[in-house]
Amino acid sequence: MHPRRLSARRPRRTYAALLTAALLLIPLSACTGAEPADSGAPSSGAAPAPRSASSEPGVASDEASGQDVSTERSVIRTGELLIEVSDPSGAMDRVRAIVTDLDGTIESEHVQRSGDGANAEASMTVRVPSQRLDDAFSELAGVGSVVSQSRSAVDVTAERVDLQARVEALERSVQRLTDLMSGAATTGELIEAESALAERQQELDGLRAQLEVLEGQVDEATVTVTLSAPSALPGGGPANFWEGLLTGFASMGAAASGALVLLGVLLPWLLLGALGAGAAWFAVRRTRRRRTRLTAEPASETRRRSSSGPPEPEP
Repeated sequence: MHPRRLSARRPRRTYAALLTAALLLIPLSACTGAEPADSGAPSSGAAPAPRSASSEPGVASDEASGQDVSTERSVIRTGELLIEVSDPSGAMDRVRAIVTDLDGTIESEHVQRSGDGANAEASMTVRVPSQRLDDAFSELAGVGSVVSQSRSAVDVTAERVDLQARVEALERSVQRLTDLMSGAATTGELIEAESALAERQQELDGLRAQLEVLEGQVDEATVTVTLSAPSALPGGGPANFWEGLLTGFASMGAAASGALVLLGVLLPWLLLGALGAGAAWFAVRRTRRRRTRLTAEPASETRRRSSSGPPEPEP
C-alpha cells in the first residue's frame, strides 16, 4: 500500500476511537451528576427524617429563646425561734397579729402554766408563705429577746415531679377504663372494667392527696415559735417561790427514783458479795474448829495419864 494512504487512514481510526469513548462517557457523567441531587431527597419508600423541635413552626429552640425551661425547684422551708418575753400570753397575741399580716395561719398552740397561774411558756406552730419567711423572722424577733433561731431547707423537686407524673399516668388510665366501660359488650367485661377502675381511682386519690400536702409544704414555710418567761436565777430555773417549791418536791422524787435505780443496779453485786463473804466465814470457822480439836486432844491425854498415877515398876 502507498505510504500516503496509510497515513491518511490512521487519523480516521483515531477520530473514530475518540468519538466512541466520548459517547460512552456521556451516560456515565449524567448518572454521576444526578446522584448528589437525589441523595438529599428521600425515596418513595423511605420514611422522612425527623424534624427537630426548633424546625417546627411556632416552636422556638432553647438557644433562640434564651429562657430556662428547667423544672422549678421545690423546697420545703422550716424554722425555729426561741424568744424570751416577760408575758407569754401577751406575746402570743402579737405573734398572731404578725402571722395574720403576713397572710399566714396558726397551725397549733400550746401553753404551759406556772404555779401561780401565769403563763410560764407558750409554743406556737405557724405557717407563712415561703417567700415571706425572712420577713416573718424579722418581725417575730421584735416580740422579745431572741435566745436562739434556726432555719432548714429540703429540696423535694424530684419527689414532686414523680408524684405529678404518676398522677397524670393514672388519670389517663382512669379515662381509658371509663371509655372501656362505656363500650363494654358483655356483663363480664363491664364488671372487670369497674373493678380495675375502682382500684385505679383509689390509687389516684391517694397520690393526689400526697401531692397536695407536698405542694402545701412547699408553698408555706413552717415556723415553731417558743415564748418563755425569764428565770429569776442567773443560770435559769424556777421563776418564783412556788415554782421553786414544786421544783424541790420534784427533785426529791427524782432523787428517790435515782436511789431505787441505783439499788437495782447494785443488788446483784451485793448478793454476790454476800455469798462470797458467807463462804469465807464458813471456811474460817471450820479451820478454827479443826485447830481447836487438834489442840484439845494432847491436853486430854495428859490429864488422863496424870489422873491414873505413876506407872507400876516391873518385877
